[in-house]
Amino acid sequence: MSATAARLTAAQISQIRRWARRVAVAGTDEELRAVARAIVRLADEAERLREPSASGGSWDWEDGPERLAPPTDAQLAQARDWAERVVANGASDERKAAARAILLLCDDLGAAQVAGAREMPAAVAARDGGRPPGSASTIGAAVRRWRGQSRLGPLAAIVPAVALLLLFVVMRAAAPALAAEGPEDGALVGAAALQQLSFSIAGDKDTLERVRWVVDGEDVSDRATLADGRIVLRADDLADGRHQVEVSLPGLAPWSPGTRTWEFAVDTVPPTIEVTKSSLRAPVRSPYRLLGAAPTAVALQVDGTAVPLEDGRFTVAYDAPPAEELRLVATDAAGNTTESRLTVTPIPRQAAAPVRAVHVSADGWANAELRNAVLALLDEKRINAVELDLKDESGVVGWNAPVPLARKAGAVRDIYDLEAAVELLHAKGARVIGRLVAFRDPVLSEWAWKAKRREMVVQTPDGSAYSGGYGGFTNFADPDTRKYNIDIAVAAAKLGVDDILYDYVRRPDGPLDTMVFPGFDGEPEKSIVSFLADTRKRLAAHGTFLGASVFGIAATRPHEIGQDIPAMAREVDYISPMLYPSHWGPDEYGIPNPDSQPYDIVFRSLADFEQAVRGTGARLVPWLQDFSLVSDYGPAEVKAQIAATADAGLREFLLWDPAVTYTASALAQTAKLPSVGTAKPEAGSNELVELEAVASNAQAAVDSGLEPNELGVVPVLMYHQVVPDGGGEYDLTPEEFRDELERLYREHYRPITAADLVSGTIDVPRGTTPVVLTFDDSTSTQAAFTDGGTIDPDTAVGIMLAFAQEHPDFRPAATFYVNGNPFAAAENTDELMGWLVANGFELGNHTRDHVNFADISKVEVQRQIVLDQRIIHDSVPDYEVTTISLPFGVLPEPPKLAWKGSWDGESYRFKGVMLVGAEPAPSPFSSGFAATAIPRIRSFPTPDLENGSAYWLNRLAESPQLRYVSDGDPTRITFPEDRAGELAERFEARASAY
Repeated sequence: MSATAARLTAAQISQIRRWARRVAVAGTDEELRAVARAIVRLADEAERLREPSASGGSWDWEDGPERLAPPTDAQLAQARDWAERVVANGASDERKAAARAILLLCDDLGAAQVAGAREMPAAVAARDGGRPPGSASTIGAAVRRWRGQSRLGPLAAIVPAVALLLLFVVMRAAAPALAAEGPEDGALVGAAALQQLSFSIAGDKDTLERVRWVVDGEDVSDRATLADGRIVLRADDLADGRHQVEVSLPGLAPWSPGTRTWEFAVDTVPPTIEVTKSSLRAPVRSPYRLLGAAPTAVALQVDGTAVPLEDGRFTVAYDAPPAEELRLVATDAAGNTTESRLTVTPIPRQAAAPVRAVHVSADGWANAELRNAVLALLDEKRINAVELDLKDESGVVGWNAPVPLARKAGAVRDIYDLEAAVELLHAKGARVIGRLVAFRDPVLSEWAWKAKRREMVVQTPDGSAYSGGYGGFTNFADPDTRKYNIDIAVAAAKLGVDDILYDYVRRPDGPLDTMVFPGFDGEPEKSIVSFLADTRKRLAAHGTFLGASVFGIAATRPHEIGQDIPAMAREVDYISPMLYPSHWGPDEYGIPNPDSQPYDIVFRSLADFEQAVRGTGARLVPWLQDFSLVSDYGPAEVKAQIAATADAGLREFLLWDPAVTYTASALAQTAKLPSVGTAKPEAGSNELVELEAVASNAQAAVDSGLEPNELGVVPVLMYHQVVPDGGGEYDLTPEEFRDELERLYREHYRPITAADLVSGTIDVPRGTTPVVLTFDDSTSTQAAFTDGGTIDPDTAVGIMLAFAQEHPDFRPAATFYVNGNPFAAAENTDELMGWLVANGFELGNHTRDHVNFADISKVEVQRQIVLDQRIIHDSVPDYEVTTISLPFGVLPEPPKLAWKGSWDGESYRFKGVMLVGAEPAPSPFSSGFAATAIPRIRSFPTPDLENGSAYWLNRLAESPQLRYVSDGDPTRITFPEDRAGELAERFEARASAY
C-alpha cells in the first residue's frame, strides 16, 4: 500500500465546488442540497489542505472556519461500516457510488493520514498537549466540532472532506469516459483563436446522442453537430468576457469522466500602441528616441526586432530620425495583434529668424553705392540676410579664397573682403549666405582642358568640350571637380559664412545623348545627391547650413537637369526653387502667361515643391524675381510673389536682381533680427497619442478579371435628393439609388470620398475601381435622424448603411456638399454633422445660399464661401473642409477665388473643386488631372441621358481598359507600360509599370 494518497488538482476541486453550489441553490432533493452545502465547505477545506507543506499553517485549526484533519483509523472504520450498510440496504445509485468509493480507498486514506501526520508542525503538536499528530483524540475533537456545525447529522461523522472527495475517484472508475477536446482550462482566447474555437467529444453513437452542452448556464445542445464519431460545438460567436462550457452525460456528477467543464475568457480587443508627441517629429540628423507604450501588450516588435516592455512602456534609440516608415507590432496575452506604422517627420534646421535675403554679386558688394543700399534695407528691417557670391556663373571666386586649385586655375579675384563683409553683417544681426555656383564653371573647365585634365569637363560624344551656351560645364562626377567646390565652401564656412547655397548643382539641360560625363555612366541626379551629401559632411564641423538652388521645373521634371528634389532635400537644410515668373513658358500649370501672373505661378509651383520636400527634413526658401525681363516688374509684381509665398505657408524668400537694385517699397519692414545662428527646435511633449492600427490583413483582392491600371479614369457621381416619387429632374427614388449601388458593387466599384481622390489616398481592393459619390445641397433626404436618434433608413445614408451591411466590402463613403440649412436638421444639426464626420463621410462647401458665381461680385463669392465654412465649423470645429462643389458648376471670375480667398478675416483654401461636368475624372496620378476642375457625372438610371451615370457605366463596361483599377497597394502606382507617358512626373518615385 502506498504511503502517499492521490490528491485532487485545483481544477478538480473547482469543478466539485461549482457543481455543489448549483445543487445547493437549485436542487430538488433537500438531503442532496444539504450534502451539496457540506461539499462546498469541504471543497474549500480540501483546497487548503492539498499542499499543506506550502500553506504555512494549513493545519492551524484556530484560524476560523475550523479545518478538518485527515480521518483516524476509527473514523475510517466507521465509514466502512456505513458504506457496507448503504450497499446492503438498497440505497440510491449516488449513495452506492459513494459507498463503493469508501470501501475501495479506506486503506489509502489511512496511508494519507500517516503522510499528513509527518507534516504536522511541531508547534501544533505542542499546542495540543504533546499528543502525536493524527491521534484519535485530536481527530475525534475535529470530527465532533464538525458534527456540531453541520446539519447533516450522522452523515457528517462518517463522510468528512476526504471521504466525499472519494466519490470523484469511484465515479471516474464507474462512468464512461468522454474524449474531450477544447482549450485548456483558464485559457485566454483572442480574436484569431475565437474564429476557430470549438469543443468536441469522441465516442460511440449512443453516448454522443445523449451528450448535453451548456454554455454559460444555457443549454445549447441543439447547436452541436455530430459527424465522424465526434460531436462538435462551435463557439466562435462568444462575446468578450469569462465563459464556461460544460458537456455531460445525463445523471452523472460534474466531476465524473462523463462530464467535462472548461472555464476560459475571451478577449478580442487588440492592444493599443501609443507614442509620445516628441516621437512624431524630431530634429533632422540628430539622435532620436522612439518613446511609447503598449499598456496591454506582452510583446512588441519594431521593424521585426523585439523591443523590451517595462510596465508597458518602451524606448528605442536611433542615431537620427529614421527615414523609412517604422512598423510596430504589439501582441497581448490573448494573441491579439496590432500593427501600426509611424513615419517620423524630421524637423528642418531653422535660422534664428525666418530668412528674407537679397542677392549681391561680388562686384555689387565692392560697389559702395550698391552695398549701402543693401545695408539700408537691412537697417530698415526690410531684409535680415544677404546672399554674397562666393563663386559666380563665370567661374570667378571673388574673394581671396585659400584654395590651391582656385589659384592655380586663375579663378581667384580679390574683388571684396569676405571676412570683413561677414564681420560687418554679423554686427548688424544679419545672416550671410554664400552662393556658390558649382558645375557651370568656364574658368575651371578651360583650365582643365588645357591642362589635359579633360575628365573634369562635360564632353560631347565626339570628345569635344561641351558648351551648351554655358561657356563651360564641369563634370559633377569627377572627384577633383567635386573637391574643388567643397573646398571653397569649407573655406567660406571657416570665415563665418552661415549658409552655403549651391547654384547650378546639376547637369547641363538638354538631351542626355548629346553629352558625356567621363568616368560615369549612371544617373546624373544620383551623383548630384552624393555630392551634396559629401558637402554636408565636410560642413558639419562648422555648423554651416547647406542649401541648393534648383530649377522651377525640377519638382515635376527631375530628369531634364538631374535634380531629384526629394533625394536632394534629404541632404540639405533647404531647397531654393527659382520661381521667376519670366522663366516659365506659356500654359505652365494651366496659367496662360506666367510672366504677367506672378502670384498664380509662384503659388501653384510651390505646391509641387511642398509635396516634394515633405518629410525630408528640408525647408523651402524660394528665389523670387525683382528684375524686368519680358514684363516690367515693380512693387506690385514683387509683392504678388511674396504674397503667394506667404499664402503657400512659407515665411522665407530670396530676391534676385543681377543688377543688385531692389524694390524697397515691395518689402515690408517686418524682418526679424538677428537671423544669425540656429533656432532651437521646439521641445517635444511626452504626452502619449495612439497610433492608428493598420488592417492586419490587406483588403481581399476582388476577382474582377481586370489588371491594375491606376492611370485610368475615376467616376465622380453627382446626386441630389432621394425621394419616393423621384422628385425633380436631378433626383432619384430610393429604389433607383439602391439599384445604382447594386450595379456599382456588381461591376467592382468601391466608394471613396472626394478628399481621398484629390489627395491620391486611394485604398480599395485590388481589381476594383474607386468611385466618388457626391451629394449636393445637403437635404433631409440625404441624411436625417429618426425620432429614436438613429439614421433614417430611407435616406441616402441609411440606404448606404444597409447596403454595406449586406456587402461588408462596400465601404459606405460619400461627400456631402453643405448649404445654409444643413440637412434641414434644425436642433440636430450639430449631432448629425458630427455623426457623418465620425463615420467616415466627408463634408464639403457648396456656399451658404447656393449662389451662381457668375452673378455676384468677387467679394460676395468669398463671403458666400466663408459663411458656409463657418456653418460647417459651428457643428464640427477644426474640421478641414477639403473640397468645394460649384453651385450650377459655374466658376467665379477670377477662377482662383473658387479654391482660395478670404472674407471678414477668415480665409479658405480647397484642394479640390467639383464641376458639374459630364465625364469621369482623370486619375489623380495622371498629368491630365486638375484638382481645381474635377468633372462629375450626373446620376441617371437609364442610358437615355448622354453622359449620365448609366451611359458612362455602360461605356466603361464595354471599354474596361479606360478604368482606374487598383493594385491593392495605396503606396504604389501600377499601370501598363504603354500608359507610362500619362504619369505626372511628381509621382515617378511611386510608379510601377508592367
